[in-house]
Amino acid sequence: MGICAGVRCKVSGTVMKKIITVCLFVVLPFIAACNDSSSSTSDSTFQSDIVTESFVNDAASVLSDYTMAQALEPNCTPDEASNLPLPSAFMVYRRSEAAPKRLVVFAHGIGHEVSASWVPHMRRQIQAARFLPQNPGDVVFLSTNYRDNFGFPALRGAHDTIAATLQVLERFPSIETVYLMGVSMGGSVSGTAIAESIDLQSGGRFSDVKEPLFDYWITVEGVSNLVETYSEAQAAVQAVDNDTARRAVEGIERDTGGTPAECPHAYTRRSPMYHAATMKAGGLKAATVIHPVNDGLVPHNQGRQMAAALTTATIPTQFFTITRVHPWQDNGTTGTETLLLGDADPYLNLAGHASESDPIHPVMVTAFQQLRKMLDGSYNETVPYFECVVDPEIPADSCQVDQFQ
Repeated sequence: MGICAGVRCKVSGTVMKKIITVCLFVVLPFIAACNDSSSSTSDSTFQSDIVTESFVNDAASVLSDYTMAQALEPNCTPDEASNLPLPSAFMVYRRSEAAPKRLVVFAHGIGHEVSASWVPHMRRQIQAARFLPQNPGDVVFLSTNYRDNFGFPALRGAHDTIAATLQVLERFPSIETVYLMGVSMGGSVSGTAIAESIDLQSGGRFSDVKEPLFDYWITVEGVSNLVETYSEAQAAVQAVDNDTARRAVEGIERDTGGTPAECPHAYTRRSPMYHAATMKAGGLKAATVIHPVNDGLVPHNQGRQMAAALTTATIPTQFFTITRVHPWQDNGTTGTETLLLGDADPYLNLAGHASESDPIHPVMVTAFQQLRKMLDGSYNETVPYFECVVDPEIPADSCQVDQFQ
């Protein structure tokens, strides 16, 4: 089996069915994309129907007509030197769909760049959208890099995400529904973007364009409590001098203007778990939270905290815990590895923090499955809260949230 990467696999009929499903999910879009591998910058150069287009995303200019909230602590503002260069945003759409009705916005995590990690996803997903039974096609995909892209720009990234979304909505005024998905650091970026798009006194900040700006949210192994993430990253730096953790600590301080002790309000502003009520007031319709149980970068409790906050705010929420990976799969970054117990990972098979560029890690597979259900109109947003476990030994249809519709 090619999916086993050369390893002999003895699998049951149930597991074989799942492997075939994953193969179809991964391989078919790759095959379809092979005829369409050109690249482009500001001008579309594809000869086929699928277009990948990039544009400079100047958030300060785009948002200059709107009053954005000011920092509550005057000395705690993002480092101005990290505002340049201006980032690029990328969108993928079909030339034949001149009036798309839906927009999907992806917010990436630390250390990632859109053209490498997300344009391939967007091209696969626009191919998959053609096969949705109820609502095929008719969708634009968008993702933007951020100012200080390889730091931890939670607020700057949120404003860059908002600005890119506004530009695409101006380009395609036919869009009616916007879906937002953030992964890892992108959970903080995307959740903050939702909160920042809402003005509790006057409603949506962008009601002249669309209100609410974001209708549905998927947060995947996402940061929901920035103080906790900062503390854990700092501990990892001190314990093992982890490079990613060091970049996170330095990047968070650049974006907030200081430490949690110096700038507590800045950290709260960038922690989506504190803003669920604002999201509800702003019109967020439903949310999905997905988190691996052995996450070594953003522990599982942050997903549970976010799900609890959303449910308390009466936003219909589905919470997926990813327990294990298949024996032939990469675990991702695990908590056991962080605790220097990584030798146990091949025996435990517990799911760790997925690389967001990995299309077959069960965390990312689950995320895209839920996104496609939203796009197809089959996502159940009537149940106040439902919790599911995803595991290789549990049948895929064991999560019965859909039966309550």
